Amino acid sequence: MRIHGRHWLSLTALLLLAAGCQAPPKDRPLTSEVPEPPAFAPPPDSCLAEGVRFALGLRVTAPLLEEMRQRSGAKFARTLLVTDPSDPVLDPTRLNVRVEPSGRIVGASCQ
Repeated sequence: MRIHGRHWLSLTALLLLAAGCQAPPKDRPLTSEVPEPPAFAPPPDSCLAEGVRFALGLRVTAPLLEEMRQRSGAKFARTLLVTDPSDPVLDPTRLNVRVEPSGRIVGASCQ
């Protein structure tokens, strides 16, 4: 198939017209400012055991356990003896308070 001069001119004009319809690329502004890195926030359904450090060394009581639960953001809290084996069921909304047989708090974790 042979393209005549008129057709060649029409094809060239059509290609130039189609190329002109493309959107220009989005240019980034040139700046030396670096955006802040994303901040990592704890999921809403988890607790933070760091909030209960105030209770380490105290004797556990029901009001103290409730205050620890509230400060950690946990849905519920429980006490475990340090000699108890760890629970295989992980729950990030549960505050586990480790106590000695005398009732003194020696640790806390969310799991």
